[in-house]
Amino acid sequence: MSEGTGRHPLDLASGVALALVSLMDFYTARSLSLVAYVRPHVVTLVQVLEQGLSVLCAAGVVAVLVAWPFLARDAHRRVALAVIGLQTVGLTLDVLGLLASTLYGKRADPIYLLMEAALVHVSTVLLFATWYAALDHHRQVARAAGRVVPQGIAFGPHSARYTGYENWLPSFVDYFTFAFTVSTSLGPAEGLPLAASVKLLITFQVSLSLIILVVLAARAIGLIT
Repeated sequence: MSEGTGRHPLDLASGVALALVSLMDFYTARSLSLVAYVRPHVVTLVQVLEQGLSVLCAAGVVAVLVAWPFLARDAHRRVALAVIGLQTVGLTLDVLGLLASTLYGKRADPIYLLMEAALVHVSTVLLFATWYAALDHHRQVARAAGRVVPQGIAFGPHSARYTGYENWLPSFVDYFTFAFTVSTSLGPAEGLPLAASVKLLITFQVSLSLIILVVLAARAIGLIT
């Protein structure tokens, strides 16, 4: 399979992950007002912006899924990166809206806050898994084909010789577990980030996860107890 022209199942898996993120984004955009009984003006503004962005992202996700059988992989990756970028803006608005609702809204509803924090946490893991896959996997394919290409992420089978893993390539599951460990342990544990773009993404993901887990989820649990 030629890296520039061929298609890979991982790209389809990434499209499905983006579709799940889009569905959760639709829900969180509409239920943001349930977190606080009295909405601050900033939450209302974020909600309007996010609802408009959700429609745009959903259209982009459909384009990613529909175009997968037809576009060359390089072209499809560029389309996917544009959609991932838009969804990252939407996710950031989600987190900011929840934070504003928690800090400035009156009598925050702990159940809805906990549900929103859980959904945003799952969205974060899925979205950043697609980021890492889009930035790194084509390099892994090129490296396996014998080309000298700098990797974005070094996984375990790259640093040690395991029987049966001589020609190993990461799948979407590997990028998902990498993103999951970054969000939950607040740092990479499944692989070693090498590229500057991956390191910056990890920094951003950890920042969002700190707000979601340490501020929002902890605040919700504190209100329940």
